[in-house]
Amino acid sequence: MPKIRLTRRRIVFGVVLLAAMLRLWAALQLPVDFDEPVYLQAAFDYARAVRAGDWNAVIDYPQNREHPALVKLLYGAGVLALGKSATFDDTLLAARLISVLFGTLAVFLLAQADPLAGFLLAIHTLTVKYTSQAYLEALPLFAAIAAVFALRSASSARSRRFYLSALALGLAAAGKLTYLPIVLVLAYIAVWEKRFRWRDLLLYCAVAVAALWLLNPTLWHDPLRRLADALFFHARYSQSAHVQQVGYPWYQPLLWISRSVPWHPEVFFYIGFDEIIFVLAVAGLVREWRRRRWIAVWIVTVLIVLLLWPTKWPQYTMVLIPALCMAASAAATWAYRWVREQDTYWQWFREMVPKPPRAFWVIAVAALVLISVGYAATRLEIMAGRRGWSHITVSNTLLPSNMVYTIAPGPGGQMILGTERGAAIWTPAASTDVPDAWTVFTAANSGLPNDRVLAVAQDEGALWFGTEAGLARYASGEWRVYRARDFGVGGEQVRAVALGGDGRVWVGTDAGASVFDGQRWMAYTAASGLADDSVMALAVQATPEGDAVWFGTQKGLSLLDTATGAWSQFALGPGGVADLMVDSNGRVWAATLGGGLHVWESGAWRSYNVSNSPLPSDTVRVVYESEPGVIWVGTAWPVEVGGALASFDGKAWKMYAADRTGFSGAEPLAMAVDAEGRLWIGTSSAGLDVYRAADR
Repeated sequence: MPKIRLTRRRIVFGVVLLAAMLRLWAALQLPVDFDEPVYLQAAFDYARAVRAGDWNAVIDYPQNREHPALVKLLYGAGVLALGKSATFDDTLLAARLISVLFGTLAVFLLAQADPLAGFLLAIHTLTVKYTSQAYLEALPLFAAIAAVFALRSASSARSRRFYLSALALGLAAAGKLTYLPIVLVLAYIAVWEKRFRWRDLLLYCAVAVAALWLLNPTLWHDPLRRLADALFFHARYSQSAHVQQVGYPWYQPLLWISRSVPWHPEVFFYIGFDEIIFVLAVAGLVREWRRRRWIAVWIVTVLIVLLLWPTKWPQYTMVLIPALCMAASAAATWAYRWVREQDTYWQWFREMVPKPPRAFWVIAVAALVLISVGYAATRLEIMAGRRGWSHITVSNTLLPSNMVYTIAPGPGGQMILGTERGAAIWTPAASTDVPDAWTVFTAANSGLPNDRVLAVAQDEGALWFGTEAGLARYASGEWRVYRARDFGVGGEQVRAVALGGDGRVWVGTDAGASVFDGQRWMAYTAASGLADDSVMALAVQATPEGDAVWFGTQKGLSLLDTATGAWSQFALGPGGVADLMVDSNGRVWAATLGGGLHVWESGAWRSYNVSNSPLPSDTVRVVYESEPGVIWVGTAWPVEVGGALASFDGKAWKMYAADRTGFSGAEPLAMAVDAEGRLWIGTSSAGLDVYRAADR
């Protein structure tokens, strides 16, 4: 085949194009991360102040002052460019594109000096992640690389590159103060390699500090105090309860740089090379100490700082990654040259390698093209399937736990959530330019009797929380707790709460059920008509004569006619009844833990299971009607972790596979629709999956 000569310029162009494509893909696919709403809120606030011409509001902006303003101001420029109608989602994408730009420029700088190192930085998953999200990392990473390379190439302290390096250092610090460890590398280059005089070093520092002051408006008023506050904040934060609670070990930075990002397999679809880069960098460290000692100094000094600093967030290691890529490139280049030098072995190898005809190469290329097209089509299909999906987890919001047991719509578009670590109330933003608000209740900060909230209901003016240790009523800022002695049963684990049409509150516990009329409780147990004392689900069905109350128990389904006091019992196959729902047509749906899904209609039961329908599993955890006639079913795998999601419109079933849609694949436990028509799915391990069907 004809040989294609790859010039250095073409190689650099290819590396930069690859970096841009991977970062654009990640920017479009990555879920909202924990700090992104904080930085975007600052961007909206800055944009609002600039529109009003209130520059003092920009300079004295009080929020998130521990991080310099520069990157957040750039995100604010994106808000201004989008106009007053800019939404949070629009601004998130604009901010991510700004990160993609500077992340790609960082790869360009490294590729100009070392194309292989640039390629390694382009595919490094940790770097791709944090230079594709609305974090503060991309610009200071670019500036830190520029500062080192400019100083390395400075011929004297009077050259333009000397000043360019100082300006780049100021730019890096104005982007994020955690990139200041790069000063250790610059000091080594300036003192040991360049032999600059102390006056030159003072000039360099003065230019860098001036650039930091100029590019960080927060310092324009009272610069010394505010800079000291920012620096001391990071020292205090490293000892904070949050950092202590996470409890990363002292060697955690080594784990971050030696592993590919495991958190987003759907985004980082290619084989992670971070481990290989780390191993090659370790192998190349000794050679770099002899050849390019400044790279070894970069790795060793910055790594020591990261190991000593108590805060161990993964993005803190970004300042180290370019040096690792250069050391890895050196090791890989040396290994390649060593093999090439074994000329005798290479000649023997060439003689042994078969030389296929041109037809073979044509077929091979055609097969490769077909495979590539098929792969691309599959990825596009998956990308389309993820449209309309978003995820709410402990890592990107104030959700207290990723185990969400129950969901209920609240007033004003709120969503009330019960989790393993407390209750949470999500309140939608009052306007499109601010993020949503969260209120979290725990046993420590409220009247909740226990953090494990298993059931939630809302009536006029009051919220009811069923917990592991009793029922809590919250109204007008006051709490009242009811326990087993109030219910009149032997247990107080409240698994279900339902409101009757007559205003009464029904609760299902691990030792029976009880109803509250506002004055007193009346208990129901197996002795008084329940199929079993272990009540897992409740549903109240309004009838002309009065409420009919359905009880899902461990041993079947019970029905109480409150008008007559008559009981009916139904056996729905193996497993207890985990969930009950009365749909818009008055049909009663029962989800069972082994017997599939059942619907009561016209005085008879109809069953759906794996043998007579596409139902994914007979272990059904939750059933919900998202709109009239559309039933959603969440199932679990009996002997495996995770679950499946399906919808049924009365005629056809639709499956939502984790590898083809935005569904997380975690076991669904609860469902509800919010004021915007989005379906919220509470899961056992992945927080909330949120689906807007209209987006498809």
